[in-house]
Amino acid sequence: MLNRNGFKPALCSISAAIMLLISAGLSSCDRGASDQVGAARRFADAVASNDAPRRDSMIATAKLKEYFTNTFVARDMLTWFRSFYDVKNQKFIAEGTADVDRDLTTQLEGALIDTNQIEETGMVKVKSPIAGEDAVFFWMVHQKGKPWRVAMVTKGDSQVNFQ
Repeated sequence: MLNRNGFKPALCSISAAIMLLISAGLSSCDRGASDQVGAARRFADAVASNDAPRRDSMIATAKLKEYFTNTFVARDMLTWFRSFYDVKNQKFIAEGTADVDRDLTTQLEGALIDTNQIEETGMVKVKSPIAGEDAVFFWMVHQKGKPWRVAMVTKGDSQVNFQ
């Protein structure tokens, strides 16, 4: 009887439209996580490819920039980045996720190279491809008028003294 009156096809159309809206809403609610992971991936690519100008353009703090001015530390960073980033395929070897709720503003105040206002911060976690080894954490900062940049990269979720 439902088919004769046209209710069943209408009900199916409405259900399909609702499911489409829900899936579109869920796919667009990453709240900037994909932007942060993308910026961390581009930075990792610049470091692992030994592209100093591109790498330096994505560094947000003097402390991180200082790491790359020392030849020995820079070489260690290059080796370390190649342990979790695949240069050939331009991707992280293991999964990378973003914590968009991580507020790093107080730690980064006064430590940024550029004095533009901080709009948002976050942290990208890249699992280690080696079982039992600490993950890599990219401290991300987005300043007014600037793209996402990297403030620090740490092994494990550790604290950094930027002064």
